[in-house]
Amino acid sequence: MGGRSLNQSAPDLKERINQVNQGLEKVSIREKDNRLYVRGRHFPPKPGESTRGRYEIALGVSATPAGLKVAIAKAKDIDNALLWEKFDWEPFLKGNQKPPETVAEWVNRYEAQHWEQTVRSPTKENTYHKNYRLLFNRLPQDELLTIELLRSTILSETQPGSRSRKGFAIAFRRLADFAGLDPTILKELSKLGKGYTSKSVEPRSLPRDEEIVDLWESVKNPAWQLVISILAIYGLRPHEIFRIRTDRIDEDPPILEVEEETKTGWRIVYPSYGKGWDMMTLHVVKYPNIETEGKNNNQLGGKISQEFRELKIPFPPYNLRHAYAQRMYKQGLATPLLPDPWAILSPCNGQFIGLVGSGHL
Repeated sequence: MGGRSLNQSAPDLKERINQVNQGLEKVSIREKDNRLYVRGRHFPPKPGESTRGRYEIALGVSATPAGLKVAIAKAKDIDNALLWEKFDWEPFLKGNQKPPETVAEWVNRYEAQHWEQTVRSPTKENTYHKNYRLLFNRLPQDELLTIELLRSTILSETQPGSRSRKGFAIAFRRLADFAGLDPTILKELSKLGKGYTSKSVEPRSLPRDEEIVDLWESVKNPAWQLVISILAIYGLRPHEIFRIRTDRIDEDPPILEVEEETKTGWRIVYPSYGKGWDMMTLHVVKYPNIETEGKNNNQLGGKISQEFRELKIPFPPYNLRHAYAQRMYKQGLATPLLPDPWAILSPCNGQFIGLVGSGHL
C-alpha cells in the first residue's frame, strides 16, 4: 500500500518542486535517491577553500509531500541568505567539514598542512617534534584557541628573555596566523619572544683537556670510553654518535662522516686532540648497548645524557662539543675545516660561550 501511494504522488511531487524552483533565484531543490537537496552555483567558498563553486546541500528530509514542505522552507532561507550575501556554512557542515575551534583541532590541522608542504624524514620529524609539537602540547587541548590563551601559556611556561620563551612565541605565532586570529594583535606574541640572544646564554664551565682525559680513564666501560672520545675529539652532538661512518678513520687525519639523518645533515668532521689524549684515539669502534632501531635523534641523545648522569659525569655531553669548538678556535681551525655554523665563534669576556646561531647547537 505504502509503495503504491508513493508512486502515485511522485508526479505531483516533481511538479510541485518545479513550481517552487521558479520562485528561487540562487538555488533549486533537487530529488535524489528519495531525498531532497538544495543545489546552486553561487555559494561562497567552504571553510578551508578559496574559490566559489557549485555545491549541493542535503536538507535532511525524504522526497515526500511532508518532506517537501520542510525543504521549501529551508531552500527559501538559503536563497535569501545568498541574495543578501549573508550565507553561513556553519549549520550545514558535519564532522571534518566543520571549521576547527579548539586547540587540539587547530593543532591537528596545522600539523597536517605542515607535512603536506614538507618532505617527511626522521630529521624533519624530530625538528617538528621539538620546535612545535612539544610546545603545542603545553596548551589546554580542549579550550578554544585564542590569543589570550597563547599569551598566558607563554607567560606561565617560560621566563622573560629566555630561549624557551622565544621558541614558544615563534611556534604560537605561526599557529595563530594559521588559525586566522586577529593579525593586529599577533605582534604581541612576537614581542613576548624578544630579549633572547646568544649572549643571553650563561657561559658554560667547559672541561679542560686534562679533566677530559681523567674522566675517560675513570670510565671503565670501553663502549662509554668510545662515546667520550668521539664527543671530545670530534665535537659531535650526542645523537650523532649513532649516525656516523668510520670508513676514513685510518686516514691522516682520521675523518668521520656524519650521516644525512641528523640535525644538520651529512658532513665531514675533523679531529681536534687535547694534550695527553693519545690513549683516547679511536682504534676499535665498540658502541654502547643501546637500542637504536626506531629511535629518533632526541631519544638517542637522551640516552647519552642519562648515562652521563648515571656515571656522575659533572657536565652534560654537549659541553664536550663546545670544548671541541673552543679548541678548534684557539688552534685557528674554525675555518675552512668546519661547516659554516661552526665558523662563527663567540668569545665573551675572554671565555668561550658556544656557537652563534640558534638551531645549530
